[in-house]
Amino acid sequence: MDIVELIDYIDGLVWGLPAIIILAGTGLAVGILGGFYQIRKFGTAVKTMLYKGTGGRGEVKPFAIWATVMGATVGVGNIAGVSTALHLGGAGALFWMWVCAILGMGLKGVEATLGVWSRRVTPEGRIEGGTPYYIRLVPVIGPALAVLFSIFTFIAAFGIGNMVQANNVALGAEYIGKLFGAETEEQIFQLRLIVGILIMFFTALVVIGGLKRIAEVANYMIPFMAAWYIIFGIGVWIKFGGNFLAGISEIFTYAFTPQAAAGGLSGWVVYSAIRYGFARGLFSNEAGMGSAPNAYAFMTVDHPGRAAFYGVFEVFMDTIVICSITGIANIVARTYIDRPDLSGAALAMETFYRAYGTYAPIILGVALALFAYTTLLSWEWYGEINWTYFWVRTLRLPEKPMRFIWRIIWIIPIIPAAVYGAYFETFWTFSDMANGLMAIPNLIAVAYFTPLALRLIKDFYSRHTVETGEAKK
Repeated sequence: MDIVELIDYIDGLVWGLPAIIILAGTGLAVGILGGFYQIRKFGTAVKTMLYKGTGGRGEVKPFAIWATVMGATVGVGNIAGVSTALHLGGAGALFWMWVCAILGMGLKGVEATLGVWSRRVTPEGRIEGGTPYYIRLVPVIGPALAVLFSIFTFIAAFGIGNMVQANNVALGAEYIGKLFGAETEEQIFQLRLIVGILIMFFTALVVIGGLKRIAEVANYMIPFMAAWYIIFGIGVWIKFGGNFLAGISEIFTYAFTPQAAAGGLSGWVVYSAIRYGFARGLFSNEAGMGSAPNAYAFMTVDHPGRAAFYGVFEVFMDTIVICSITGIANIVARTYIDRPDLSGAALAMETFYRAYGTYAPIILGVALALFAYTTLLSWEWYGEINWTYFWVRTLRLPEKPMRFIWRIIWIIPIIPAAVYGAYFETFWTFSDMANGLMAIPNLIAVAYFTPLALRLIKDFYSRHTVETGEAKK
């Protein structure tokens, strides 16, 4: 077995059925221990999203941090990944995505709470925090786990957070370019090169300003890109409205019974619906992976428990709303049934083509490019937090030079990835493996601190007024 085969093998183990069971099981345990607060207090999550208070410590306004996290969570997987889940698991997979989202909402709330709880204020008055800062507090093994998590995260950031996303932005531009006559290899190369240069330039402008500038950009981009995709996705629902009720029925029916495919082809069994529904749901909303607390730690909030409800609403928007837009569109357009040869982004493109004709590449191309670019920006910060934790907090190197080095090496791979994406497939698999390994130290810490986090969450919604943060009388 050579190194490439070994990486592929480990990646398959990391993202295989055991990982799905562990992540979902942790989410279920949090739900049971917390009385499924994410469902009982979902109204609190909605009210929290409308909160305009500025009380408490932090560096960035709550909604801007939430938008930054959404930028990382909502990505190309919400389009291509959901389409693949339907291709492999049938309509019932969408039901199990929803189940997974409910579990993930509670788990992400715990992570967000721990991110705020574990942060500290430096002598200079700055906030210092992120996922490794609560992992290191686990007795005995915490410091070692935190170092491992930081290494896994900045490796993952370069691959799935940077190079894959740069390639996806270029792919979105390629869809649009082909509509306007870019067909030859040379034309596509030139298009991808131009796009790569533009991505690098605008990424550099943003990341040089750190989290505050990333959050400021996300604050404007996330509502626009979400609205863009939701509006055009619902347009597909309306176009095929005659299939809507039957499609919804299929989601619930085939979550528990086998589904036949068209043309005498083999269909889907319930196991496939459960496996691929859970897999897509878990890997889309990143609950349990430990990525989001790297941003939530810097949120200006008056109580750690308030952060939980931003996490709850984040998973709701990512999986219940945006993944459902893709899933239901594919179901009502019947593409997942009568085009079994298509999967991923190609299946989604066929769905949008049936609704919008030649405008489909523009609609989906813009969505892919925006989803990928915001993911790239948010993952820069995730990587930077863990890069500095390793080199500065652990190895005691000077902070400013190490942050500068990170931001420089972050933008270097963008052009090669945009132009020659396919040549980096092995590194992408390696970084994907690192992304999966992030969950191990994080879930150990989450398991240890869940009782504490749930007490903080309960204290917030029991004793504090959501709208103002003041103590209830």
